[in-house]
Order: sequence, then structure tokens, then C-alpha cells
Amino acid sequence: MPRQKKNKQAWEIGLQGSVSAGRRGWSVSEHNGRTRLRLQFPKTGDWPANAQTNLPFPWDQRSQNEILLLINRIYDPVMSGEKTLQQAIGDELALSDNKADKVITPWSGIVEAFRDNRLTLGNRIKPETYEASYGRYLQVALLHLQGRKPAGTGKELIERVLTHERFNQKSGVKQGEKLKPWIEMSASRQECCLALKLFLEFAVSEHRQPQALLIPEKDYLQLRGAGVKRRQKAVLTDDEVMELTRQLSEPWANVVKVARVFGVRTWEFEFILRRTNEEGNPQLWVRKGKTYNKSGGVKEGTEPRWLHAIPVNGQTFDLVEKWDELELPPTISGKSLGAKLRLLPYWKELQAKYAAQGEWLRPYSFRDTFSVRSHDLEIETTLVCAAMGHSMEVHRRSYRTHEAKTVRKAYERAN
Repeated sequence: MPRQKKNKQAWEIGLQGSVSAGRRGWSVSEHNGRTRLRLQFPKTGDWPANAQTNLPFPWDQRSQNEILLLINRIYDPVMSGEKTLQQAIGDELALSDNKADKVITPWSGIVEAFRDNRLTLGNRIKPETYEASYGRYLQVALLHLQGRKPAGTGKELIERVLTHERFNQKSGVKQGEKLKPWIEMSASRQECCLALKLFLEFAVSEHRQPQALLIPEKDYLQLRGAGVKRRQKAVLTDDEVMELTRQLSEPWANVVKVARVFGVRTWEFEFILRRTNEEGNPQLWVRKGKTYNKSGGVKEGTEPRWLHAIPVNGQTFDLVEKWDELELPPTISGKSLGAKLRLLPYWKELQAKYAAQGEWLRPYSFRDTFSVRSHDLEIETTLVCAAMGHSMEVHRRSYRTHEAKTVRKAYERAN
């Protein structure tokens, strides 16, 4: 008997019961993340030979229908002795010699394999990044790759996914509310097209899917649409920062002070320590650098770094001296900080003010403000990058270095 897994989920119990019902000796179980089919019959009587094999399906709730469908089709040929277990499965999945060019892996299995590739090989991204950049699009794509009228080409699939009718799934007053299709959302449209393009290339190269699913470059460029112009990020004045700290509760006011004075990312709070620098003075230190992907999926990280202060109206709030006693929230992220800020009418006023100027105010703006104030002090760009913990390329591409008034004043001085 195969070892039984403890604490089975309801779907596992249901699947195993469905396989065994009316099929004496037939059972399925999990084996290294795959589905294992086992045939074990009495030693006496007119029974087929015992056998076991892995089916080409992940042991996953989404594979239940495909598993049962395959077993329904092979049961009679195997029990009648017409075919061995392997022959029946091979014929059904088009694996025999004369059908080797046919599809052999169900789409749900290809999606699981692609997810594993992204997480463990490929770019080795985090699960939450996969869900945001791939998972939500592939969930819809599966609806159009299976069923009675599946998409026949890659272009058709992307068109269907981009125009798929969507509704708000989150619980709350807006649940069930109709959402814009991705084709009407420039950034999501481009992300969806890239995700499906990469997925279909993987399906064709690794799982023998037909070449018609590959996207010609001309069609891909047409489907993804025009590029999205990068939004100008807002830079807060010192008075605005001070007013925010007055209106927030102390733990979150301290978060804003640290984010603005030292230009740190919200996730870095967990790794900040107070240490003694080489000159014998106390200074804050971020002990963990940011991890990023290089070409070929190689992961690298920036170096740990010392933090340097840019005062707010001449104040650094004694953050270094008070660090070990500083009251901070138990968990800090851009999402949680944003939720606290959006509760303030003053924050909404600031958002409206900067939106009218064509600028985007968000929690990360404290870091961009640090960048601009550093450049206002004419600190060399390489040193600003070192203080912020990123490369020159990232700094030029992603961070503001000046305001319009700074440029205007510089030219006024020059003239």
C-alpha cells in the first residue's frame, strides 16, 4: 500500500474517492508533486497485471477533471485486457510512435510547469511577483485554451484575454463591480501581452504545443499597443513633510521621518541597525542590500550601506540617537504606509495638488524627495547613488534629480 499523506485536503479525498468508486484496485496519490496512478488487484481471479505510473498532471486541485477524464477513457481498455496501462495512456495522450507530434501535456500542467520555471529557473522571481505579472493573466488564458472552442493561434488567445470581461473579486461593497478589460489599461495591456508571449514560447518549446501559438513580432507589437509614458513623481516640500508627521500617529510619523531623512525603502526598515562608523561615531546601517536579476536569471544584490541624513527644515529628529528606542509599527511596507496616509484628508489634498501639476504622489515620493534634495546640495551623483543603494543606471532611469524651480534658479544665477 502506498503511504497515505496526513491532513489531506478535501479535494484530495474527493478525487481519490472518485477514482476508486466502481473501480476496484484503482487509486491515485501524490508523488513528488505529480499524480501517481496505481493498479493493485487480488492475486486470484481474472484480473489485469498490477501496475503503476505517473500521470502528466500536477497533484493539484485544478487537475481533477483532467485526471478523471483520462481514467474514464483508459479504464475499459485496461480492464478488458485490450491494452496495458502504459499503452492505454500512451494512446490517449498521443504518445505512441505514430502520434509523437501531438499535444501531450494538458494546459493546466503547462501553466504549473511555467510557474515552476519562473520561480526556480528563469528569473527566479517571488511567488507574489509571479501572480501579479503572470498568474492573473494565465488564469484567464486557461479559460480560452480549454473548453469547446479553444483559441487556435497565439494572436487569437491574446485578443481574447485582453478583451475578457472582468469583475471585482475582492470582498466588500465593490465586489462584483465590472472592471475595465486589460486592453483599455495601457500598463496592464503591455504586461499581459508579454506574459502570454513568454508563456506560449515556453509551451511550444518545452511541451510540443503547435507553432501556430507563437506570436509574430508584428502582431505582438500591434497587440501590446503604444508605450506608457513614465509618470513624473512628486517631490514634497519640507513644510509638507512636517505637516504629515504632525497629523500621523507617532509610529507612522516616525516612518515618514526616517523615509524622508534617509531616503530608505520601506522594506529596509527591518534591516536598519545603529553601528559605530570608522570615525567612531554612531550611524545607521542597512545590513541587507536589494536583490535584483541580471541577464540569464542570475540574481545579485547591492552592498549593505551606511545611511546619510538630509535634514527636513534643518531637523533630523535625533533619529540616530533615538534609534533603539524609536517607536515604529510592527510591520512596514509601502502598502501599509499608503493605507495610513490615505486616511488623512491632508494627503488627499496633496495628491490633488500634485496631480494638477501632472505629478504622481505616493509613499515612495519620500525617497524621490531625498534624491532631489541631495542634488540640490550639489552632492556628486555617484555618492547619492551609494547613499540610496542603487546603481547610476537605476538612478538616471527611475529617480528624480531636480525640480523645475531648481533649474530656473540655476539659470537665474548663471545670468
